[in-house]
Amino acid sequence: MDAVRIEHAPGRFVARLDGTEAVRRGDAPEQRGRNVAALLTRAALDYARAEGLRVVPTCSYTRRYLERHPEWAPLVRERGR
Repeated sequence: MDAVRIEHAPGRFVARLDGTEAVRRGDAPEQRGRNVAALLTRAALDYARAEGLRVVPTCSYTRRYLERHPEWAPLVRERGR
């Protein structure tokens, strides 16, 4: 099994593993347990911090990630503000 590689493309982050682009679907059991969602979230937050951006967490996974990792709180902007 290859390591997960995160790439930044304009407007999105992509996880590549085992020569394919990772997807968020229930039909990809080989991707489970590889921490892909956390790696993508962390890459996006690192990018936001480096660029001086704020984030509005609309994805339930991202909201839970931010709750578990309060060190990212300064980047969060609530929707509508």
